[in-house]
Amino acid sequence: MPTQNIDLLKEINSISKIHTLKRDDIDTMMVEFASRITYTLHIEKLSVWLLSSSDDNIVSMGEYDRITKEFKKGSILNKSKCPNYFNSISDNEILIVPNVYESEATKELSDSYFSPNNIISLMDIPLRIEGKLVGIMCFEKIGDEPRIFSEKDKLFALSVSLVFASNLEARQRRAVQHLLDDELKEKDVLIKEINHRVKNNLSVVVSLLNMQLSKAKDTFHKKLFEECQSKVEAIASIHRITQNAENFGLVNIQDFVERLTQDLLEFHASEEREILISQEIDSISITIDQAVPLALIINEVITNAYKHAFPENRDGLVTVKIKSIDGKVNTVISDNGIGFNFENIQSGSIGIDIIDGLCEQLDGEMKYDNSNGTTFTMSFPELESSQ
Repeated sequence: MPTQNIDLLKEINSISKIHTLKRDDIDTMMVEFASRITYTLHIEKLSVWLLSSSDDNIVSMGEYDRITKEFKKGSILNKSKCPNYFNSISDNEILIVPNVYESEATKELSDSYFSPNNIISLMDIPLRIEGKLVGIMCFEKIGDEPRIFSEKDKLFALSVSLVFASNLEARQRRAVQHLLDDELKEKDVLIKEINHRVKNNLSVVVSLLNMQLSKAKDTFHKKLFEECQSKVEAIASIHRITQNAENFGLVNIQDFVERLTQDLLEFHASEEREILISQEIDSISITIDQAVPLALIINEVITNAYKHAFPENRDGLVTVKIKSIDGKVNTVISDNGIGFNFENIQSGSIGIDIIDGLCEQLDGEMKYDNSNGTTFTMSFPELESSQ
């Protein structure tokens, strides 16, 4: 029997909408195109089967009967009970069987599937995604008279199944993308929670240091606790900024340096002298792993300026300049104080040792100049995406 005249492009366009539809809408769409396809091919049944996640069974995505207008889904066939059929499906582009009871490839399904559904002939096409078998599209004729499918029937069925497989792949990719999006959102929430807890824990450390500070009995230990407190606050400032950042991996230098210098101004505020901090900072993104040592370096250098550059309650100015120059982050911190002997302050100074170690951690280079006040210069590689 010849295939009815049909607008193949219209049918394919109808099927191509499947990947954008919800489950209930897909059922409606399958009924619509299955009714037209069964009518066109002069067959009574069209069904789509998908392999289960365990790869042991196939489960019907939809089974349509043109005679009864019945549409159902969820039927299960065990692969182990029909190995010849699955071997044939796996090895061929299409399986055409005029009489399912006589073919070695199909007769093992006689009792479990063909007889209950009164099926005599079939044209089954494997559905593959990236070469892997994921399902089967079945074109089935019922009754007692075998059907010989023509080349035109075969071409039409292959075209429909190819588009259907492509849309299954699109749905699969969308499902994976949704899963990845959900996992990413969960990860973002987790990172925010971790960052929040780190920030809170650092606040507890600052509070404990403050308690110890209040018990200090001499100036030396008081200053020691104050310096430790300042270092912890520098790290905490990074976490305060990253807590609400869109990209947890990157930090804008402007954001945390402005916050850090403001904290230092408040920390070292004194009624006996006024030391201002001036800033010229480019908008540069660096990683958190870079931000923490940079914040500690800035904290140490400015703290040194407060300690050594302005004796006898002298007023002063500290200038912080951070620029992007030739693919590097160039940091210059200078003061208009009295200057100091770098060799002398370097000897036995924990602060200078810290700066040196942190600079090395950044893969940077640094130097001091005390010819006109004190100037600290450091440069380290910038992220390629920020250049």
